[in-house]
Amino acid sequence: MGSQSTRAATEPDVRRVFDALRWIVRELRLAQGPGGQAGLSAAQMFVLHALKEGGPQSVGELAERTATDPSSVSVVVRKLSDKGLVGKQPSPEDRRRLSVSLTAAGARVAGKAPVPVQQLLMGRMAQLPPDQLRLLGDLLERVAPPMDGERPAPMFFMERAGKKQK
Repeated sequence: MGSQSTRAATEPDVRRVFDALRWIVRELRLAQGPGGQAGLSAAQMFVLHALKEGGPQSVGELAERTATDPSSVSVVVRKLSDKGLVGKQPSPEDRRRLSVSLTAAGARVAGKAPVPVQQLLMGRMAQLPPDQLRLLGDLLERVAPPMDGERPAPMFFMERAGKKQK
């Protein structure tokens, strides 16, 4: 097995894939910054941006807009609410659902922030033809770490850099 992994490491295409992944991770880490923008995680900034661009939304709509699981978005929304950056109120269309919206403080933070790198990456992926995007997803799923149970993938950099996840 050792010789197989050594051979794979010398393949030019393996190097290309690693380099591309390194650039993507670097871009995500730089966007996170040492303490995050305004002391917020990259995931929190992504949700603020989604609310800035799309207006009030349910957690499910935010999950769809950020291409992530509702449970992960729910955690991010709770943290933003605790910081006074978003408010939650019953949806005008369906009072059983909560609508998440920016507070004045959240709008100020979102207004000063650059477009989140996650949004830029999603835009680049959307530029790919559908068959190439599907192939990219299939191939990445084959090399990604095995999923443990039914747990959804977390949002990128849900916590600030250097802070342990709970």
